[in-house]
Amino acid sequence: EGFELIANASPDIENPKKNIPKAYYYSVIFVIILYVIIAFITVGSLNFSQIATAQDYVLAEAAKPMLGQVGFTIITIAALISTFSAINASIYGGSRVSYEIAEDDELPHEFTAKLWNQPIGLFITATLTLLAANTLKLENISIAGSIGFLLIFAMVNFVGFRLAKQIKGNKLIPLLGFLFCSIATVVLVIQQYPSNQIGIIIAAGIIISCFVIEYIYKKSEKKKI
Repeated sequence: EGFELIANASPDIENPKKNIPKAYYYSVIFVIILYVIIAFITVGSLNFSQIATAQDYVLAEAAKPMLGQVGFTIITIAALISTFSAINASIYGGSRVSYEIAEDDELPHEFTAKLWNQPIGLFITATLTLLAANTLKLENISIAGSIGFLLIFAMVNFVGFRLAKQIKGNKLIPLLGFLFCSIATVVLVIQQYPSNQIGIIIAAGIIISCFVIEYIYKKSEKKKI
């Protein structure tokens, strides 16, 4: 999750056809190596009971044996910075998506407007993010976001499968991606519904709202024509 933001930045990337694939390969490989190293360090520093106890701050706890409380504090601060970076990237990516969709006439052209030299979608996304963060529980946001991401990934892979000849791609990879994302979505809903119905309802509400808003917008545009 998060790698899709690379594509959202394509309008601002020099020679995107060449550099975006490179960005994907480099970032995925780097993250895999980084996560494997982190896993080795964590398991080497803590036993499994300690990992289970400190599951919410396990990396900070893993720094304690070598660096003490200073290491714990450093990792905690680094985690906060990383979180801010992720939020910033998500908001930026979301604003670019709304801008591009509006340019393709799938959203009102007002979304292509700029405020303080930034797409208006950036401020809308930031406002909605703050609203959700301050009114919903974290677990509800997490589940709704996970379902949303899985569905988006499934649809992107499905489109990649359908347009494989046009984009000169491999049909098998996006087909597998579509199937696995779809299965993961169903499993997630089944698993979480008994304990987190609100999160599932929020996700369903967002999806339905998107379809309704798009339907109303398209209908209003047809009337103008």
